[in-house]
Amino acid sequence: MDLKTVFSQNKKCPVREIGEGLVILAPSGDTTHSLEDIGAFIWNQIDGQKDLQGVLDAILDAYDVENDTAKDDLFQFVSQMQTTGLILEM
Repeated sequence: MDLKTVFSQNKKCPVREIGEGLVILAPSGDTTHSLEDIGAFIWNQIDGQKDLQGVLDAILDAYDVENDTAKDDLFQFVSQMQTTGLILEM
């Protein structure tokens, strides 16, 4: 995975907005994942068209965070979401 990688939300995962966060049902149907604030923000940026550089740029525009910290956190978050099947590499 690098900053040119593009991901999409897994359409088999139902999503429900709860307040300012999201609850996403895993594709297996037996686990839910709660996303708050930055997690929900990243989820909404993952659209199947924007690469991770575009997502990183959006994070840097919206939040007061250092580039290296945001990049490391983004890669960790995306890796977890991919492992759980919530997002798919294009």
